[in-house]
Amino acid sequence: MKKTIGTITAVIGIGLILLSGCTKPGDHAKGAMFRANLQRTGVYNTKGIHQLTELKWKFKTEDVDSSPAIADGVVYFGSFDGNLYAVDIKTGQEKWKFKTEDAVFSSPAIADGVVYFGSFDGNLYAVDIKTGQEKWKFKTEDKVASSPAIADGVVYFGSLDGNLYAVDIKTGQEKWKFKTKYWVLSSPAIADGVVYFGSFDGNLYAVK
Repeated sequence: MKKTIGTITAVIGIGLILLSGCTKPGDHAKGAMFRANLQRTGVYNTKGIHQLTELKWKFKTEDVDSSPAIADGVVYFGSFDGNLYAVDIKTGQEKWKFKTEDAVFSSPAIADGVVYFGSFDGNLYAVDIKTGQEKWKFKTEDKVASSPAIADGVVYFGSLDGNLYAVDIKTGQEKWKFKTKYWVLSSPAIADGVVYFGSFDGNLYAVK
C-alpha cells in the first residue's frame, strides 16, 4: 500500500466527520461515521470553509489513512502504528489511545458512546469513547480495512477474508455473514433495509 503522510492536520474542520447535523432522519442516532451517513453520500450539514485562513493544529503519528470522526469535541482516527487515537478538536492534544496488534486503516463509526473500527490484526473493535477501554472485539480470518456502518443495533463491515459481517453492537456476537470470492475492503452503504458493498471479486452486492 502506498505510503502516505503520517500527520493528521486540522484546518478549520476540513475533512472532519461531524457528530451534529451530519446524519439524515433514519440514520443511527447520536453517531458519526465514514462519509456522513449510512448512504455514504459525503454530504455534511455544517458550515463550509470557503477561504483557507489558518492551520489550527496538527497531531503527529505514523501514516494516517483512516478518515476521522468527531463526537462531543473529540476527533477519533486510526494510524498505521496500530492505535486508534482520541484527540481534543480545539487543542489537538491526545485524550487517549487504544492499541491494536496491527495497522488501523479503517475509519471509525461512533454510536451511543462507543467507537467501532477495524484493524489489520483481523478484529473489529468496540471501544468506550469516554474511557478508551475495550467493550468487545470480533475476530475475522483476515485484515479489516473496511469502515463500519451502523443501523438498527447492528454494525456491518467487510474483511479481507471475503466476508461481509453483521455483528450485534451490544454483544459483539455475529448475526450473519455473506461470503464473496475475494477481499471486501469496501465500506458498506445501507438504504431501505438493503446493504450495498463491493468485493475484489469484481462485484457490487446488494444483500438483505
